[in-house]
Amino acid sequence: MDNLLSYIPFSSSLSEEEGKEVLNNIKSLSFKKGEKVNPAGECSGFIIIHSGQLKVYSLSEDGREITLFRLFERDLCIFTASCLLKDIDFSVNILSEEDSECVLIPTFIVDKIRRKNIGVSSYICSVLSVHLSDLMWLIDQILNKRLDSRLAAYLCEEADLKGTYSLKITHEEAAHHLGSRREVITRTLSYLEKEGEVELRRGEIEIKNIERLSLRAKDSLR
Repeated sequence: MDNLLSYIPFSSSLSEEEGKEVLNNIKSLSFKKGEKVNPAGECSGFIIIHSGQLKVYSLSEDGREITLFRLFERDLCIFTASCLLKDIDFSVNILSEEDSECVLIPTFIVDKIRRKNIGVSSYICSVLSVHLSDLMWLIDQILNKRLDSRLAAYLCEEADLKGTYSLKITHEEAAHHLGSRREVITRTLSYLEKEGEVELRRGEIEIKNIERLSLRAKDSLR
């Protein structure tokens, strides 16, 4: 149990009593790939990822998605306790992109501790600050990057995460990640294929020239 406590990113700020209270109420969660983490935006508590990968995304009224950021091992998801974030007036969706093992610190425990522990409150603020920085970066990408550059950056990121140039990604998945439409992504991928940077197969995108694709990912609007 002590090892589990050390896995919590703000554990060093907890008193012995608070640590015991967290351990007495912590829960294990498992999510299958493609499973929604916060059904109906429920406020369940802080989720800490033990293994796997979560995606935080926004969904427009017409059903278009855009990935805001991703969460990996040891990351803390605070948006599953959004009811505690009184000044945050927007909702997000969270999806498990891989089979994921997580732990949950229930909302009532988080609320109780953060009200009297300035270290925990400061940590929550720092996480929000990082996410705000991520969102500002995303806005900059949308405003100042061509779609082919953003798509190239996404493919390079996926290759780095998966450790392979053969990516099991559909055009629909790429469109959801970038906040675009499938047909637009298909046209852009066809262009990249003609440029010799990728090869398209059914349900798969093969990176053929990572150097040129990486250079394209850095291009800004001209």
